Amino acid sequence: MDVADRVQASQAVVRDVLGDRAQKMFQDFLEEFMVEGELKYLADARELIRPERNTLTVSFLDVEEYSTKLANLIQENYYRVYPYLCRGVRNFARDRGEVLVVKEFYVAFEEVPTRHKVRELSTSKIGTLLRISGQVIRTHPVHPELVSGSFLCLECQTTIPDVEQQFKFSQPTICKNPMCQNRKRFMLDVNASRFVDFQKVRVQETQQELPRGSIPRSLEVILRAEAVEMAQAGDKCDFIGTLIVVPDVSQLRTEGARAETATRVRGGEGREVEGVQGLKALGVRDLTYRLAFLACSVTSSKPRFGGREMSGDDVTAESIRKQMTDSEWQRIFTMSQDKNLYQNLINSLFPTIHGNDEVKRGVLLMLFGGVPKTTTEGTHLRGDVNVCIVGDPSTAKSQFLKQVEEFSPRAVYTSGKASTAAGLTAAVVKDEESHEFVIEAGALMLADNGVCCIDEFDKMDQRDQVAIHEAMEQQTISITKAGVKATLNARTSILAAANPIGGRYDRSKSLKQNINLTAPIMSRFDLFFILVDECNEVTDYAIARRIVDLHSRKEESVSRVYSMDEIQRYILFARQFKPKISKESSEFMVEEYKRLRQRDCSGATKSSWRITVRQLESMIRLSEGMARMHCQDEVHPKHVKEAFRLLNKSIIRVETPDIDFEEPEEQDVMNGEAEPMENGVNDHQQLPPQENGIDSQQPPEKPTQPEKPVRKIRVTYEEYRTIANLLIFHLRQVEESSTEEEGGTRRGDLVNWYLHEMEGEIDSVEELAERKVLVEKVIDRLVQHDHVLLPLVTLEEAPEGTTEDPYLVVHPNYIIES
Repeated sequence: MDVADRVQASQAVVRDVLGDRAQKMFQDFLEEFMVEGELKYLADARELIRPERNTLTVSFLDVEEYSTKLANLIQENYYRVYPYLCRGVRNFARDRGEVLVVKEFYVAFEEVPTRHKVRELSTSKIGTLLRISGQVIRTHPVHPELVSGSFLCLECQTTIPDVEQQFKFSQPTICKNPMCQNRKRFMLDVNASRFVDFQKVRVQETQQELPRGSIPRSLEVILRAEAVEMAQAGDKCDFIGTLIVVPDVSQLRTEGARAETATRVRGGEGREVEGVQGLKALGVRDLTYRLAFLACSVTSSKPRFGGREMSGDDVTAESIRKQMTDSEWQRIFTMSQDKNLYQNLINSLFPTIHGNDEVKRGVLLMLFGGVPKTTTEGTHLRGDVNVCIVGDPSTAKSQFLKQVEEFSPRAVYTSGKASTAAGLTAAVVKDEESHEFVIEAGALMLADNGVCCIDEFDKMDQRDQVAIHEAMEQQTISITKAGVKATLNARTSILAAANPIGGRYDRSKSLKQNINLTAPIMSRFDLFFILVDECNEVTDYAIARRIVDLHSRKEESVSRVYSMDEIQRYILFARQFKPKISKESSEFMVEEYKRLRQRDCSGATKSSWRITVRQLESMIRLSEGMARMHCQDEVHPKHVKEAFRLLNKSIIRVETPDIDFEEPEEQDVMNGEAEPMENGVNDHQQLPPQENGIDSQQPPEKPTQPEKPVRKIRVTYEEYRTIANLLIFHLRQVEESSTEEEGGTRRGDLVNWYLHEMEGEIDSVEELAERKVLVEKVIDRLVQHDHVLLPLVTLEEAPEGTTEDPYLVVHPNYIIES
């Protein structure tokens, strides 16, 4: 047999009868399937004339309706007949328009009925038409892939066209010129070859599909043609295509393989190596394979809220209305007319958490969100609301986060201590096969257009907290690592939970003294909620009954006005509103903001954080969320009032803790009733309350009648700071003007000075006694609790122990709070 006969024998084409039948049936389907008297896919086929279009999208439900036999053929032998289906599309497009001969066409199926999880994929499904769902965690850059190559023989300059390529670079086996024996020396003619866009993405199981105690499984998805760039990191998508088997190249590149092949690939001069020639070149290593998914179409499985299959950017009120039944639409209308909607929503959303209604309202407004805006200069103003919950242990902080994560379709739950900066934002990693640097999404990117729940926020390292500064305000993540420079979207609301320093919240200190957070992070939260575990008999009984009911009667104890699906549909619909701020509302916002600023700068109170324009923007976002909740196109003053109340609640709660003065061995003086006091705020005789005088020289006597219950002295934190600053300022002035020989100020002299300064505000003897007791308690607290004042005794007084009237000086390191 000569060379020419051998070449012609090798060029004999074996026809695939099954593929030809599938091509004919599919082409008949495109030419005959009618909707309302017109060919359904004719308009789409004419669009393929445009240079940028090359894919025809076909509904699999239409194929089933046209021919069950064709649908079963495609579903069972998809990988085998797919090239023939593409030829049918090419013939259909060429018959309907002027299309370039060299242009490649592809078909993409949608609406495949059965959906599979990543964990359910096995070798029995290889080559069949499948629909899988998962979350994209990594995307690779788009590359051109060689589909059909045209090669030039370097020996005789003969052109060998249309050499089929599939997942690897394949040269011709032999030159088609009978007189040429070249088998190796070929050059690719790039101009005559055909390329297609090619992209790899990695898909991982979603949190809801993951079995308990299992590690999430991932799968590599291959996208081609118009399917590229359809999925971004963090998207939950449905991929339609088939399962294929590819060689695991990363296993061949391990160190063991290189050691085995090192002696075999070292060639002399003139010897050309074409890679691994067989398993023998690998020594004892076997060639392993892995599963990959070849997708023809990508669709977003869930928009921002609700489980409907719509793209997040294409969601409009009209599209939502079309997707709903009449009963669902009527239910939404009924909910929008509910007078008690605010309370019913929080009761239905958090039925297992008792109390904490303010926190529930803040989280609800976070789910509705504000309206994102872009200024004329291109500056982006965020609409998402960030909420931080600070509180004692066992106050249901983590329960709030878990409830939101289960309710929101796009939510990511993470813990602060176990998260790094790269894990929260994005990481640049090296691909195992191509060795290129690719971006792997972090928690904030995965929660794009959703909610990121971060527990134990205060346990995060300082450098990891700094990484989310940009994501919380600008809602972007900028990366410049390993030659990769990118700005990624992180349009997410952050719901954080933190514990106070020492485990318990100290009401005598401000918020920033209680938690381990920096000022820039604190200012980026719209709402701070403080949960203090206080002893209250009524509240403790109600919480105990709630917990016991949950453990004993699980379903019966939970009562909801609206179901979770109804709330999801309502939030999805309400978020389509873009409420405008009315003139009355804008004026009301300005007045309330001025009040907050004046109170913050007055010096009478120590604010939890400085009131800045970010708090004004928070008020605007919360007002828009209130308007959205009621499905209104305009922000009214009542919405601003509720937003200001929520904002004020979070500030006031931490600004004004009440201070109780308790002394076990003493009784306090309140409401005009006098009891025997150590410093003589009573006569030695038992006089009626209205005849009591100030006599500090006589020792008190024991009362002959039973003691009456006396109310504790309680002052607000602002009053306490005002008195303390006045006393400290006076002591500082005395210290600066006096010499060392003169000494300091006695405790009794300081009390008398304060009463002399306040004599214009004192109208009766009873009020004088109360003021004296109060200022003594304040001085004792400054000495014993705050350690701001230091008591000093002289050498003569030292042997007798601590005197009742020591000298008082201010701690040298103390700075007076303004």
